[in-house]
Amino acid sequence: MNRIHLAFTAIALILLSSCGTSVKVQRPPETYTPASFTPRNSVISMSTQVKVSDIQKRINQEFSGLIYEDNSLDNNNKDNLMVKAWKQGDIRLEMNGNTLTYKVPLKLWIKAGFNIQKFGLTLSDYRELNGALSLSFSTSVKLNDDWTVTTKTNADGYEWITTPSVRIGGMDFSVKFVADIVLQATLKKVGSIIDESIKEYLNLRPYAQQAWELAQKPLLLNETYNAWLQITPSKLISSNLTADNGYITHKSGITGAIVVDVKSKENQLHEISEKPLKPLPALLIGEVPVDQTTIFTYVTVPYTELNSQAAAYLKGKEFSYGKRSVVIEDLRIYGSEGSIVAETRLSGSLTGTIYFRGRPEYNSIDSSLTVQDFDYDISTKNFLVKSASWLYQDGFRRMIAKELNWSIAKEMGMVKKLINNNLQNYELTEGVYLNGSVNRIEPTSFLITSEGIIPEIRASGKLGIDIKP
Repeated sequence: MNRIHLAFTAIALILLSSCGTSVKVQRPPETYTPASFTPRNSVISMSTQVKVSDIQKRINQEFSGLIYEDNSLDNNNKDNLMVKAWKQGDIRLEMNGNTLTYKVPLKLWIKAGFNIQKFGLTLSDYRELNGALSLSFSTSVKLNDDWTVTTKTNADGYEWITTPSVRIGGMDFSVKFVADIVLQATLKKVGSIIDESIKEYLNLRPYAQQAWELAQKPLLLNETYNAWLQITPSKLISSNLTADNGYITHKSGITGAIVVDVKSKENQLHEISEKPLKPLPALLIGEVPVDQTTIFTYVTVPYTELNSQAAAYLKGKEFSYGKRSVVIEDLRIYGSEGSIVAETRLSGSLTGTIYFRGRPEYNSIDSSLTVQDFDYDISTKNFLVKSASWLYQDGFRRMIAKELNWSIAKEMGMVKKLINNNLQNYELTEGVYLNGSVNRIEPTSFLITSEGIIPEIRASGKLGIDIKP
């Protein structure tokens, strides 16, 4: 009987050991935070260019023919001088920095002489002569914070092309002083025409108003992906006007948040809608920030995809430690208190479900989503330390962590393509174009939602509004 009893005891021990240890741990609660990102502000460049030649053409149309006329010998303290001045040839404008410089070529007709009354006699002698000179002017241009333009025109002197002189009564009379009279008389007229022309061609407010309003409206970038661009501007920074290579350029920067939203069912972090338009703000005149734009967008990596890929690599995989071993029967990813939880069902020397916890992170080398700080959940850790320390060894944890790697290169490429293909000369309205491109794209943070993991993707590049009056 003793031998039979011992045999039954040995069989029972073998059977018990083959059943393995049962897991008794607490399951981390499945919790999710509301899906919401707050994109940071960046700069959208806004530029306007006006050809100096357009202003030059307008001035030459307005400023022509007879410029100055003095038909009296007795005026100006009886100066015995009559003068007429006509524009001779086109005015040529140049602009450096914020200052226009130009020369006005004139031809002159002058009647000069003397008239003396003495001893009851009147002696007089007059001559008509011609001359030509070039008057020099400069106009400084200043942009104000209310979008108006202030100009100030100064006379910078003159240069005789043909100097008029006459010999009367055996004496040589120079009439070079006529240039000062003509210069001062012409200054007012030239200044008025220049002011009007510049204010017409550099009336930037209507264009800025239009661009500012259009930028706030949602723009459909791509119908296939239902991708929308939304800009939320906050302020406008502007440089002063300057010129280079024949163009007067105004550069400004719209500071605001820029989002490209792909409106799939799983990805509705932003409600694309018409919002009340913000009025055009006053310009902050100063140095315009570098036109480096950050565009934020979002893609959802659903749990169905995460679980399917993890199961494909881990389901049925065996881990051995000495004489003990476990087989992974199933693995499921879900969210808990801001972390990713890997719910892992085992069979073998340890039977039941254990839990790992970690946080999502982006691997820029292979454009993949990985899990960092991956470790046993506290309840699982306490159980393994007491009841299955052999599985608490680092090898099993590393084996699972290695396979929790999901490529999001396709999603990243789709976002980059959306922006680069659809923001080339996007016509907001006639004469106003949106141009953008990105050269770097990477996730910066992650949301763990009930649908899946949502990376906030930051695309770095340029986004600008070009105004062509």
